[in-house]
Amino acid sequence: MDVNALHTATEILAEYLSEVTHGDLGQATPANSWDIGDLYIHLIEENISIARGLADEPVHKKVSKADKVTRSDLEAAAHLYGGGYEERYRRTSRALENAFAAVADRESLHSIDGITRTAHAWYDRQVNNTVIHTWDMTQAMGFTYHPSPDVALRVLRTESDLSIDDVTAIWEAALRLSGRLPAVQQVQAVRTAPR
Repeated sequence: MDVNALHTATEILAEYLSEVTHGDLGQATPANSWDIGDLYIHLIEENISIARGLADEPVHKKVSKADKVTRSDLEAAAHLYGGGYEERYRRTSRALENAFAAVADRESLHSIDGITRTAHAWYDRQVNNTVIHTWDMTQAMGFTYHPSPDVALRVLRTESDLSIDDVTAIWEAALRLSGRLPAVQQVQAVRTAPR
């Protein structure tokens, strides 16, 4: 499979991870009541899990100490002035990209964490998750992140059948579908009786 979209998405996320310091780990993110530390651990675990699932390796297979990460390991991964967190993330992301690249049939079925999807569906999901988690990270860090229009449209199209031309609206719709922004509520004008 072609992994260019995933590689681009993971590199952008890694660039933001290079800005994370140990003091940032407790910052709340919009994702599942997670802070940056929780999100980072999730990113690493997801990369490992999907890479193994694509290779049909058992999840319980021994994980190298260099890849597995726990909350107590996070301080050691940080450099004093930022950086460090992107190194382990990049390593597991490359393993994930290699696993997708090795898939001969994009329609082959793979069961990962009890869910069976085609390799192509797993790929789309992973690209989307990476883009959405980049937004989560940047929100927590106080950065502004908007994916390119084609990436925002890709996320929206794989999450929904909506067709929207406005790039900002596309990205906001993708964030709403992911649960990161509240759904738009219908506001009805309340007329007051004349006095």
